[in-house]
Amino acid sequence: MLTLGWSDGSTFLPIDFSLLSSSKEKAKINDIDSTIDKRCSGYKRRIEALQTAPEQIPGMVKR
Repeated sequence: MLTLGWSDGSTFLPIDFSLLSSSKEKAKINDIDSTIDKRCSGYKRRIEALQTAPEQIPGMVKR
């Protein structure tokens, strides 16, 4: 899990998070199915989970 947050040095306030998934076929538990509606948030999260952490940071900052 990748977490974006604010810290003052002693406390951490999480602002956004993103789940990360392996790109290896053998390690995937619940892969993207063709029956999933591409407009739903679950599909968008699955696509996002396949990205690397540096690729996800701009989207997290925009949210």
